[in-house]
Order: sequence, then C-alpha cells, then structure tokens
Amino acid sequence: MVLTLIEKEHLIDNVWAFRFRADGPLSWTAGQYVRVELPHDNPDQEGTKRWFTNSAAPYEGILQITTRVTQSTFKQALDKLQLGDTSLQLIENPEGDFTWQDSALPIVFVAGGIGVTPFHSILKQRAHDSQPLNVTLVYGSRTPDVPFKNELEQWQAANANFHVQYVVGDPLTAEKLAQTVPNLNGSLVYVSGPEPMVEALSKDLIEHGLPEDQVKRDEFPHYDQTNY
Repeated sequence: MVLTLIEKEHLIDNVWAFRFRADGPLSWTAGQYVRVELPHDNPDQEGTKRWFTNSAAPYEGILQITTRVTQSTFKQALDKLQLGDTSLQLIENPEGDFTWQDSALPIVFVAGGIGVTPFHSILKQRAHDSQPLNVTLVYGSRTPDVPFKNELEQWQAANANFHVQYVVGDPLTAEKLAQTVPNLNGSLVYVSGPEPMVEALSKDLIEHGLPEDQVKRDEFPHYDQTNY
C-alpha cells in the first residue's frame, strides 16, 4: 500500500509526528501497530523496516507515526521526507491486541515516554465516540515536556473519571505505581514503552501481587532508559 506524507509536526524535543494518507482503505483498532519499509541508501544494521503504533485514532483514517528522530539511518531518512513523498510503504497490515478491553476492573495505562502512542490512539478514539474514559494514565518521562500533553489535559478536564499522573525522572516501579494508583493489584494494567522497561515493570508488578492475566504489554524495540 502506497503512503503519501501529508503533514509533519514537531511535538517536543526530537519527537515528530509524520502523517500519511494511504492509497486504499486503512482500518485498524486503536492501539494496533503496522510494519513499514522505507528504502534508503546505506542503511545501518537496523535496516529499512520498522514496526510503529498508529498513533492516530481510527476515525481519522490516516497513518500517524510518532517517534523520536534518532541518528539511525531509518529515522534520518524518515525525517528527510517532504510533503507528497511516497517512499514509505506499508508492508504488513495493522495487528496486535494492545487494544481497549472492556473490564469490570479499574483500568490503568502506564506509559514510558514514547510508549504513550497506543494510549493516544485509544483515548482519542474513545473521546471522539463519546465513550467513557474511565482510566488512570501514569506517564513516566525523563523531562516534564511530553508528547500529547495538551490533549491529555483537555480530556482530563472534560472527563471526571480520567486522571493523568506524571512521573518525571524516576523509574517506573510497582512501588511507585502503588503510591499513585489505589487498588493497583485489583486493576487491569496496560504497560507500554521501551522493551527493557516493559519487561522489568511487568515482572515487578507480578512479583508484588498483580495477577499475570491483568497485565497487557506493548514493547518498543530500539528504546531504553536513556532515550525513551
């Protein structure tokens, strides 16, 4: 499927949103990811293919890649795309089960940095559909300046049951979350972010009493505690 770049937006720091229109119908469930390829000269060992969450909401009908523009050849090639460019190719359809699950349990979203992207898609779609946002979002970051903060604060102001807690500069741990979220072990917890963080935090939560079937994970490769 051919993708045409229709917009580039600088969000914060080295985080950019790249928005593409597809040449055919593009449908997915909020929170899912796609695999894309961007051919470019002299690719590094990470190659020309990547998985990205579609951080747009399904009602928007576009592919939005929100990412940190690092020194990898892929990210540099992505950053150099101009409006109207059709170099990026969708090579695998949307997939993944990191999506909204109706539950009688309280729902907690835990985002490590750029791991907020699936939550942005989910929350934006539910807000658009006037569905309840009965969620506590714990957003861990290296600095107070985070992507999508304005939207999150607007949704929080409009929804009494949507709460955002920011954890800046400290690692996300089960103990830290328990201080922030009442009845954490009685919640359905989504964890998204750098692969090492998701693995460590999920293990920590389970060791502190959260049932394993109440943890949903979305692991982002190529990120760690220094660049999330």
